[in-house]
Amino acid sequence: MSEEKQNPQELAENATAEADTIFGSTAQVTQTVQKGGLSKNSKGLIIGAVVLVALIAGAVGVSMMNQNTETDIDNSSLLDSLTDDEDKGIPLNEGTTNNVIKIQVKNTDEFTVVQTEKPKADGEKPLYAVQGYDDVNFDNDLLYTLANNGSGLNATELVEESPSDLGKYGLAKPLAEIALTYADGNVFQLKIGDPSPTNSGKSYCEWNGNVYLVMSSYLMNYQKTADAFISKTVLEKPDDNNYPIVEAVRIQRKDLDWDIYLEYDYEGANDDTAGGTAATHMMLEPVFSYLNVEKSVNVTNGIFGLTAEEIAVIHPEEQDFDKTGLSDPFCTVNVKCDNGEEYLLSIGDSYQTEAGKKCYYTALDGVNLIYGVSADNDIWATVQPGDITSANIFSTNVWTLSNLEVSAGGMTLNFEGEGTEQKNYVVTKNGSPCETERFRLLYRFLLSIYGEEFYIGELPEGEPDGEVHVLSQNGRDDYTISFYRVSDLKTIVARNGVASYVIRSSALDTLIYNLSIFDNAEEEFKTSWQ
Repeated sequence: MSEEKQNPQELAENATAEADTIFGSTAQVTQTVQKGGLSKNSKGLIIGAVVLVALIAGAVGVSMMNQNTETDIDNSSLLDSLTDDEDKGIPLNEGTTNNVIKIQVKNTDEFTVVQTEKPKADGEKPLYAVQGYDDVNFDNDLLYTLANNGSGLNATELVEESPSDLGKYGLAKPLAEIALTYADGNVFQLKIGDPSPTNSGKSYCEWNGNVYLVMSSYLMNYQKTADAFISKTVLEKPDDNNYPIVEAVRIQRKDLDWDIYLEYDYEGANDDTAGGTAATHMMLEPVFSYLNVEKSVNVTNGIFGLTAEEIAVIHPEEQDFDKTGLSDPFCTVNVKCDNGEEYLLSIGDSYQTEAGKKCYYTALDGVNLIYGVSADNDIWATVQPGDITSANIFSTNVWTLSNLEVSAGGMTLNFEGEGTEQKNYVVTKNGSPCETERFRLLYRFLLSIYGEEFYIGELPEGEPDGEVHVLSQNGRDDYTISFYRVSDLKTIVARNGVASYVIRSSALDTLIYNLSIFDNAEEEFKTSWQ
């Protein structure tokens, strides 16, 4: 059967018995290294290099004799670049990365990685899995390094052939042992010992009974335990073609007496005439509010691509949830999407990592891990309504208004409008023709009123001191804003009878003044109430 038709998983399962009993006496099918650590090809390369150096040295000598006095040539650097060139390398393994179907690693841990899927196109990497961890997501790029770093591996130097004392190289009890099984059945085995005290960046390795120096950078990942390869991405971010609409986000926390509930605004998202906010979501609890798109996007969509600082617990048991506060979480985040998917994120106790970063123990329903997520990423644990809202009280575009009824200070102005833009918009006031620009300026003042702080509580008894009803021509916006003066400094704002903000009473006073002068075109509206 040709290699293209072989099933990597099947090949891994049918590998030699020695490979299955990790680091057995499996014969290694690789090039035999000649005495002195050089193959015939390597010798040829070095001889060729010596001849080349001699030729260039001669050429340099002739050049020095004939050089122009105005030419400043650093002849020594040319020779140095040849004589100091890195060793071409002693090949230990000439296997091809994508043909690795199984990787066995033994260090303080012992685990086996198998290739589960071949590359589908040029430039793509195979897919890998760690046996015994079927319910855990691994970082495929990291697992790939285990196949890649050992394939095509060269040594920089042969240290000793058939040494009698492996202990002096740290190879009597190796830091790690690896076995790479290829699709053709060949197995490459390597033992990794101590870093060399005299050759910076290189480590001792035993292969085929001899000790070599190998660049340490190629060996580091073989010294990691299986958990180091687990993906720290809590939930993968979908590609643009498969990105769902987040229809609802509900945040429940023990430090809040109410939920934060955000909902996708289908009508508003498709209405390019809406002003005041570009966010596609609105906050419906604890109060109604428009959202600031830049500040709210991580709250509404931040679960996609959420990344942890570390993996806290693998395959947690009941006592692990108790110890991390996840059996009774401090915060839960429920995310519902239009594709039917629903995610539940639980956030438990906070803690400090060894590096001093504040994290929360975090779990995603259906994933058998407890993560340590930084406080910066676990924003749901600390977000307050005011952190993500725009504080706009009015948002409807003036040229989309069908009705605007404003009452305050014993006056009521009822505006009826029709049109799509300023040049064709027609408005009446209390049934009589009205100057469009005068109407626009009054509404612009209303748009300038914003909530200064959230108010979650009961409204004062009695009738409001001012009220504005808004109705858009498409009927999407239909709400009433009420103003309750509490003192000369403080007024409570409610939307459709539900308290939402506190503003300064000067805003209500300015509204009353602007209503009183509306019919006097000679007087300008006050535009500032702060």
